[in-house]
Amino acid sequence: MTVPTVAPAAMAPKQAAAYCGFSVPTFWRLQRNDASFPRAFKVSPGRCAVLRAELDTWLAAKRGGAQ
Repeated sequence: MTVPTVAPAAMAPKQAAAYCGFSVPTFWRLQRNDASFPRAFKVSPGRCAVLRAELDTWLAAKRGGAQ
């Protein structure tokens, strides 16, 4: 029996940075300096996350602008 793999809808900053292909400090720099970058939100005390769908949209927009 095969167990399906489920991609998370929200990712911690470390996961989000790896997903986008950059470092955690770059993730936080983009949070501060790029208004179009998806905002991290609190999911519990001491934990925040970013929605994968928002990251996908941001990456697609960056790709579209580079062409």
